[in-house]
Amino acid sequence: MLNKNRQRRYNYNKPNYILILKNNSSIILFFTILVIMIYSIIDYNFFNEPPIVDVQRHNLEKIREFNLNELYNQKNLNHNEVRIWILNNTDQTGLAGKMRDCFEIGYQKNEKKIKGDYIIYKQDNFKSEDRYDLGKINSEVTKVFVHVDLEDYPKFKTHIQEFLSFTGFESEIIDYEYSQKLYQERDITIILGNNWNKNNNLIYCKESIN
Repeated sequence: MLNKNRQRRYNYNKPNYILILKNNSSIILFFTILVIMIYSIIDYNFFNEPPIVDVQRHNLEKIREFNLNELYNQKNLNHNEVRIWILNNTDQTGLAGKMRDCFEIGYQKNEKKIKGDYIIYKQDNFKSEDRYDLGKINSEVTKVFVHVDLEDYPKFKTHIQEFLSFTGFESEIIDYEYSQKLYQERDITIILGNNWNKNNNLIYCKESIN
């Protein structure tokens, strides 16, 4: 009998953790939320590094996003609907005019005549007002800017691929520069740098075909 009473007393004094948790659930919940908030603040301020902006990678992702590589074989476009400016950022006199003839008339590549049916809306030197709109451009590098918002005008991505096919430029050369002012004037701006005839079809524009 004595042993039974001791056993009962022992069971009575044993802590009931479930009951403790139940009675203090609101306090436990509060401290849990507090710990999570503190961890989030520390992680955001000390361990979360800001993303590194890579312009070239961004442009490549943009091109892939709109599936431009799948459109190379689409032909029979009205190239004269594309408003192109050609600006000369080199010391070569008359380069923009020669490129205009090439885009509007065509060129001959490996005994094959490549027809040019673009209409160039402007040919000129790369001047200070152009730098204001597009920024300072390294004269050693040829740049191509597209001013059409492809999300609003998805069909224009086909024109981009036709342009790349005609010029022989790689898709990496394209930058997207959207603004209402630029779009009102043109769709594409070509800024010719000193490498204008490197690894593309413009080298065949030395003499336009008739």
